[in-house]
Amino acid sequence: MQKTIKIGAIFYLCFLCFTVNAQKEKNVQKEKVAEKKNIVKINLPALAFKNISLQYERKIGKRTSIAANVHSIPFGTLPFQSTFKNIFNNSNVQYDQFKLGSFGVVPEFRYYVGRKGALHGFYIGPFVSISNYKMNLPINYNNNTKTGIFDGKLNAFTGGLQLGAQFRLGNSLTLDWWILGPNYGSVNGTLNFSSTLSQPEQDELKTQLEKLKNDVPFNAITSYSVSSTGASVVVKGPWVGLRGLGFSLGFRF
Repeated sequence: MQKTIKIGAIFYLCFLCFTVNAQKEKNVQKEKVAEKKNIVKINLPALAFKNISLQYERKIGKRTSIAANVHSIPFGTLPFQSTFKNIFNNSNVQYDQFKLGSFGVVPEFRYYVGRKGALHGFYIGPFVSISNYKMNLPINYNNNTKTGIFDGKLNAFTGGLQLGAQFRLGNSLTLDWWILGPNYGSVNGTLNFSSTLSQPEQDELKTQLEKLKNDVPFNAITSYSVSSTGASVVVKGPWVGLRGLGFSLGFRF
């Protein structure tokens, strides 16, 4: 009888040891998931606008993280040209020849308000956006029989506040929803057009540039000049941007 009790006790102890070890392994796995402090992401809707937008985010506190976004649009024609044409409604701009390229960096600090802490749930993220734009702006003149290509670069610097929410799709996948991210700052640059211009052509080009100056929002075109050897447009003033409606698929590690 005593032998039976001893054998039963041994089996019971073995069972307890097995259960404790299994629980420890489960806890270790949970801790490994919790220790994944880094996420790399790609913004999927941005690809429709030829915009390659990548972001790296790292947890630095219980509810905080830092992130850096790099985005680039290869120099080329505009997608959705008809949409831009309807928005700006300027018949002097040859939209099918309009070309744009850009590169930008966006450092961001995030504070997650939910109980689950950083990298999960709703967040508020102040950010700074530094962008460089290469542009070919085609403007018609000489009774729309000629087109002047104004070529140059614009530099924009803005600051804003990003509102969003991030969700875990599993142990390694995440989805970052950029709900709304208004930003405000300044832009400056010069666009130049070189060509031999007669006096009537100069006069008409001045008229077209004046119309363009009045159409551009926030009085961003501060001045322009026209001569017998070409023309230039100076862009300097306020700049407004909006980050939003973005869905970034991420890999957590």
